[in-house]
Amino acid sequence: MKQRSIHSIPFVVLLLFCGCNSYLTRMVTQSFGRIGESIPDPPRMITTPMLPNANLAVGWVGHATVLIQIHDKIILTDPLFTNSIGLLVKRFVKPGLDPAILPKVDITLVSHMHFDHLSYGSLEDLPKTGILIVANGLARYTPEFGFKETIELQPWQSMDDDSIRVTAVPVQHFNGRYGFDRAWLGETGYTGYVVEYGGIVVFFAGDTGYNPELFKEIGRRFKIDLALIPIAPGGAGLGSYVHASPLGAVKICEDVGAKFMMPIHFGTMAYGSPPNATAQLEALHEAAEQEGIANRVIALQVGEQRVLF
Repeated sequence: MKQRSIHSIPFVVLLLFCGCNSYLTRMVTQSFGRIGESIPDPPRMITTPMLPNANLAVGWVGHATVLIQIHDKIILTDPLFTNSIGLLVKRFVKPGLDPAILPKVDITLVSHMHFDHLSYGSLEDLPKTGILIVANGLARYTPEFGFKETIELQPWQSMDDDSIRVTAVPVQHFNGRYGFDRAWLGETGYTGYVVEYGGIVVFFAGDTGYNPELFKEIGRRFKIDLALIPIAPGGAGLGSYVHASPLGAVKICEDVGAKFMMPIHFGTMAYGSPPNATAQLEALHEAAEQEGIANRVIALQVGEQRVLF
């Protein structure tokens, strides 16, 4: 609990004093308006992390946290189990998984250093039998949590462990955890990942804006079965430079050539977006219908788990 409090205070201070734009202003306003409210339970709850006879199964825990089962391996993305971030930004819905029931996590992926993706308190709660993989530049921000190994990957760099291959792939976002540190981080500190195991390939985009050159290159290098793609808070059109909109997410799916896409990063945190996911999901389904890929969209509720293969 000590780490949680130490590292959350700077986030609050920065929001208040370090040049908050309209996006951050909306985020703070929404959160302060909900201070006295309780956080609702998720619509569903993952109770069996390892499903029998599943070649590929996914469960949405909320935000960018996805429980991925590939055959006998468990991969977890950007674990976030805390009820708030920085003692300020509250969840709209509780996590759809209790980390205490996880029998193991073979690979834990952290896409970038922002508080809603690199959550110290959430990493503390995970089994430590597997490997923690972080983006280039994050090692200095990552305390020793007791994982079997912590590995920092540069863009297009891969690591292999027990037949699992994880490759860091470039995406379009921004770095910095405490505001002032962006000055020396350059283009480091954020990434996507491609996980390959047993003939199945999963792409986790983390948090990203739309960049056709990057995503088409990923599609040229990998034959992707499932892409986990953020759909908020990108706004209109293809989204902002750092956040894809629902249409931008559909374009990412097409560029990487994924058989299926699962929307993430919406409807969970008070981040300047509508508190419910209806509008964003409707926009996603509309865009997918227009692009002729509606049958490739797999939209889950928080706590829902589904077997794909």
